[in-house]
Amino acid sequence: MSTTIESHKTLEQQQKRLGLKRSVQQVYDIGTFEFIRSFKKTLILLGVALVMFIMFFIIEEAPLRRGEELSEDPYPYFINFLGMISMIILICATAYGGSLLVIDFEKQTGNILFPKISRNKMFFGRFLANYIMNGGIVIFYYLLVAFATLYHYQFVPSSLWASMGWALLYTLAVLSFITFFSSFMKSTAMVVVFSLIFLLILFSIIESILSLFTTVEPLFLLTYYSRIITQCFNMPLEDERVSTIPLITGEETGLDTDFAMTLWSTPSHQGALFGMLIYSAVFIFFSFVFFRRRELK
Repeated sequence: MSTTIESHKTLEQQQKRLGLKRSVQQVYDIGTFEFIRSFKKTLILLGVALVMFIMFFIIEEAPLRRGEELSEDPYPYFINFLGMISMIILICATAYGGSLLVIDFEKQTGNILFPKISRNKMFFGRFLANYIMNGGIVIFYYLLVAFATLYHYQFVPSSLWASMGWALLYTLAVLSFITFFSSFMKSTAMVVVFSLIFLLILFSIIESILSLFTTVEPLFLLTYYSRIITQCFNMPLEDERVSTIPLITGEETGLDTDFAMTLWSTPSHQGALFGMLIYSAVFIFFSFVFFRRRELK
């Protein structure tokens, strides 16, 4: 009797291992297909990153060609290359995340009508593959900056790699945010438009309004976290991260209080880490839920 029970347990364990192996293989297959499907897109985005690097490289080299001396500190040199890193991340995340989930409903691909693979595995396979491609472009850009810095200074500061880590985490948060729109909107175009409205316009407007009426740190605004990518090189002290700019004094308005603007330069290391992880987790969760429940029309 005991032998029979043990054999059943062994069989169940083997079936679980086989099921897990099959699930991992299916997620891998989905990811591989995403790499193939997005190959041309990835090449174009790599080209965009390369062109932007070349533009900044020419700008950085121009003063040296005129005879100006190179700064002894590499920070002023490579920080200018990162002036548009948040825009590179946004462009890539929009390109990858815009069609990540909505494509099946927009193109009526049949992957949802006649699924050979569950939506769970399809979601995670696609998301992981697109994040790897997105992050790969970010890493590619940082490597170009590192080589340029190495060429002039014969070493690469470790702070550059710390900045790359923050950039990759911000990439995860932005891609999660855009994937959320892709999970319920009707077309890729709508996903791209709404994502850009939020990330380029709406969040900036909200932050400007808040700076006029509150002193609250805007940790709930995704774009605020992009600042730590460059601010991590010279992180200000806790009380220096916020500044107040007087606009109208009480004497001018006849009121008892002055009217001022509160500006936050960057989130803290802890705030950025937990904030972006929470942002990513929340939007991945809701994207997954909406994608699973969504029906073809």
